Amino acid sequence: MQERKRNQRYSKSTSREKTKKSNQIIEKLLKRIFIQNSLFQVLFFLIISVVIGFGSNWLKDDPIPLFAVKLKIATTDDLLSDIVTESVLRAIGLDQARKFHNEDVVFVDARDLEYYEEGHIPGAWNSNHFMELIFKLDSLQGKDRSIVTYCDGDDCGSSEDLAYDLQNEGFTKIFVFVGGWSEWQQAGYSIKK
Repeated sequence: MQERKRNQRYSKSTSREKTKKSNQIIEKLLKRIFIQNSLFQVLFFLIISVVIGFGSNWLKDDPIPLFAVKLKIATTDDLLSDIVTESVLRAIGLDQARKFHNEDVVFVDARDLEYYEEGHIPGAWNSNHFMELIFKLDSLQGKDRSIVTYCDGDDCGSSEDLAYDLQNEGFTKIFVFVGGWSEWQQAGYSIKK
């Protein structure tokens, strides 16, 4: 009789252990399925988002290019005279920037205000307050006069971003001085602090 009770206790504890183990296995399987399901959902929504994004861009009248087009540096007066009639951005080098500066073309510094205050091309305006800049440019010279944007140098894209923003506001003759502040300063041209 005692042995029978012992066997019953043993079988109860064994069945509890089996139940506990089976619950653990089920729990692990559910976690695995949930994680796999979550990863599948994330991947699915990511693919759908990319397809929708590219599809809507492709259907637009003026799609955004997949790769940025590098601006070509305008080096001759003939090329610059052709640009005057088009609403496109052109990059200019140091010689053309100097020529524009001597002709009192407006220069806009795309760098942060603290860098602008440390030194800038004489007569250049700072772009930190964009709406004020647009109003000032439009009221003083209109949207069809030349503007040169610049920032720190070749690696700085702020001048190009600013140029595109100005173009979106209706300005038509925008030039990006690629060498920017660094090249101007290295050439020994006058600076203002």
